[in-house]
Amino acid sequence: SYAHTWANIWRGSDNPLGVNWFGLVFGLGFVLSFGYWCTDFLVVQRALAAKDMSAAQRTPLIATVPKMFFPLLVILPGLVAIALDPHLTQLLDGRYDNALPALLGKFYPSGLLGIGLTALLASFMSGMAGNVTAFNTVWTYDIYQTHINPGKADHHYLTMGRIATVVAVLGGIATAFIVLRFNNLMDYLQLLFSFFNAPFFAIFLLGMFWKRTSPNAAFTGLLTGIASAITHYLLYAGGIIHYPSPMANNFYQAIWAFSICFVVTVVVTTFTEPRKEEELVGLVYALTPRQKTGHLPWYERPGIMASGVLLLCAVLNIIFW
Repeated sequence: SYAHTWANIWRGSDNPLGVNWFGLVFGLGFVLSFGYWCTDFLVVQRALAAKDMSAAQRTPLIATVPKMFFPLLVILPGLVAIALDPHLTQLLDGRYDNALPALLGKFYPSGLLGIGLTALLASFMSGMAGNVTAFNTVWTYDIYQTHINPGKADHHYLTMGRIATVVAVLGGIATAFIVLRFNNLMDYLQLLFSFFNAPFFAIFLLGMFWKRTSPNAAFTGLLTGIASAITHYLLYAGGIIHYPSPMANNFYQAIWAFSICFVVTVVVTTFTEPRKEEELVGLVYALTPRQKTGHLPWYERPGIMASGVLLLCAVLNIIFW
């Protein structure tokens, strides 16, 4: 059951995760995945650093290729641990994240063990640095400078950015203790995404494709979506609603938060004033000039690259059906 993507997904009782096709396709495939790739600042800031619009469009498409093979790093170590030494799983103490360190400790000699652990720490620190930078930028420029204390000298915002960095690092350390309550890191990450990314993706879609969407409606919808996700999780944690696994809860919780935020934003928008169309150029799809790619080589055109990525994804899904 662990080696198939779709064969055992039609009913939740047929797979270890307890998720059927609806929860996987719409909860993970649509809400959480699109929310991550389209709204997560750690991902978007890579595209923002591109030299032009064409390069920015190609950035996420290129990144999807190695990302599709990410299960080799996430899932394969656990499968290898079970296959090589079934007794090794007894040392994991129910925490799947310990599979890779357990394999390193069992099969690596002392010198290679140090290199392997260093590589693991380096990868964690790279992700941590990206998230700290994202928090620093969003807080300092998008919130503090824009809404709280505008018009100050650059040195003032530089100091605030340094303070935000320290706060983010301390918050990351505190979060590590929260993660210990979960038996794997992915359950915790998807839980956070269902709280914040899912409703944010809803207002992102509305704002990009519906020019009538108002800022006040989007903010109201975002807060309502987050509140509904937290309420859903509290009901699950309290045993009032039941799911076969924590990940199943995350998928359906994401669908719930997305739907609530979407509906509330649409309803509140009808009672608020729309923004002028000239203010929405470059923000709303229908009002934004199309990027011309006819002069680019065929292998640099985003449409062709996207088609190739979808084809590769389809092939992998067929292989691991």
